[in-house]
Amino acid sequence: MSNCLEHNDKIAFHPGYYIKEIFEESGLTQEDFAKRLGTTPNDLSLMMRGENSLSIDIATKMSRMLGTSVSYWLGLQQAYDEKVSKFLLERDLAKARCLSNG
Repeated sequence: MSNCLEHNDKIAFHPGYYIKEIFEESGLTQEDFAKRLGTTPNDLSLMMRGENSLSIDIATKMSRMLGTSVSYWLGLQQAYDEKVSKFLLERDLAKARCLSNG
């Protein structure tokens, strides 16, 4: 999976996309960044690639680390999930139309 998903000229960014940008700008090693978040480097990597959803725990730790709100991070995850759901529904509807016309 990717930390962003494109569909019909629309794009959805996983929260991991933003976390990866913050990590890259931090100057920290992945291990040190993961320690600050209270997670493992492997779990951090999965999240930055968009393979794991952002948990409430990590959202809380990101908010503390950056001075943002927990709802900001959870909102990013919710917006991503909603867009992906919409993309999948549109894809399934398009497939169904092709099958009924085919």
